[in-house]
Amino acid sequence: MTMKTIITLGGFALLTLLSGCATLSETECASGNWQQIGYKDGKSGRDSDYIIKHESACIEYGVQLDREAYEAGRQQGLARYCTADNGFSRGSRGSSPNLSCSSHQFPVYFDGYSQGLFSRLERLEIELDEAYKEHEILTEVLRRVKDEQEKDRIELELEDVDNDIDALQRQVSQTKDLIRRYQRYQD
Repeated sequence: MTMKTIITLGGFALLTLLSGCATLSETECASGNWQQIGYKDGKSGRDSDYIIKHESACIEYGVQLDREAYEAGRQQGLARYCTADNGFSRGSRGSSPNLSCSSHQFPVYFDGYSQGLFSRLERLEIELDEAYKEHEILTEVLRRVKDEQEKDRIELELEDVDNDIDALQRQVSQTKDLIRRYQRYQD
């Protein structure tokens, strides 16, 4: 191995170690502002188990967390995170809801989530209808074309449309599954 290779590999190893580093610095652990740290985590939608990462970070510095203050802050932060807009955003992407936003505590989040899912489903079904129409048109064109090169090109295009149809059907199915699964939170 050359020196340059060793230095490069060492750099990558250092980056790997740093990326797995603690969630809090020594200064943050020592400050002990657990309510503010909890607020920041709640505002980011982090679940209650995230405190374990902080504990493992701060134990290195001999600092003990105030779980009560942390959770009080996290709940305040969740009130900022668990909005109808954030719920809608997750639903419209087809993501599962953030379960830190409990349905009884943050019903507007789940209202938004549900609306996002239905918006996604509607959009996907429109795209799927358009893909079916494109498939029909290409199939008809393929029947009428005599040139072999043109037939090959259309067949490739049809294959792409079929792949799009399969992907859209999977997304529609997944979205309907999410609607069924999380509909109970609406009742």
